Amino acid sequence: MVSRPTGGRTGASSVSGARYAVERSVRTRRGTDAVEKAISDAVLAELAEVGFGRLTFEGVADRAGTGKSPLYRRWPDTTCLVIGTLEKLGMDPAGYVRTGSLRDDLIGLTRYMNSTQEGVKADAFRSLLGEAYRYPQLLERFKSQVFDPLFQGLTDLLHDASRRGEISPARLTPVVLEVLHALIIKRILLETRNLTTKDIAEMIDEVLLPLLVTKA
Repeated sequence: MVSRPTGGRTGASSVSGARYAVERSVRTRRGTDAVEKAISDAVLAELAEVGFGRLTFEGVADRAGTGKSPLYRRWPDTTCLVIGTLEKLGMDPAGYVRTGSLRDDLIGLTRYMNSTQEGVKADAFRSLLGEAYRYPQLLERFKSQVFDPLFQGLTDLLHDASRRGEISPARLTPVVLEVLHALIIKRILLETRNLTTKDIAEMIDEVLLPLLVTKA
C-alpha cells in the first residue's frame, strides 16, 4: 500500500520508496499554464503509482505542489480529472513524417509510437487501460482520445500505400484493420519492455506485410 505524506512541504522533495518519486513543486505563485502542467503530470504519476481506483484529489494536489481548490473548481470528480488528462497519453501520428514506402513507413510509424510510450506515461497508460472498462464514460473517452487517433494514423498510412499501388484496396477490410490495430496494442502498448528495432522489423515482415499483400 502506498503511503501519502500527511504534512505540508516547504520545498521540493521526493517521496521515499515510491516507484515514481517525482519532485514536489514549491507552493508558490505560478501561472495557469504551469499549474495545469503540474496537475496533468501529477495525474499521470498517480495513475502509474497507485492506479485509477485509488487516485484522489489530495494525492494529485500534493504531488503537483498545489492546493485542492484548483482541482475542485475545474473537475467535479476524479473521473473527470483523469478524462481531462487523457490527451497527455495520446500519440499524435502527425509527428511521424512518412517516407512513401509501405515497409519503411510501417517500421517508422511503429518506432515512433513506441518512443512515445515510455516511463511514467507508459505505466499510466497500462494502469488506466486495466481499469477503464469498469467506468463506461472513461472508457469511451479513452477510446476516442487515445486509441482512435493512433488507429486513424495507421489506417491513413495504409490507404496512402493503396493509392500508390503497394496494397490492393480489397485488403483493407475492417477485419484486417482490426487485426493490425490489435497487434499494435499488444506489442507496443501492453508490453512491459521497449521493442527493439529488430522486434519491430520482425513484426512488420512476418505478420503485417504478409497480411496486407496476400490476396484474398
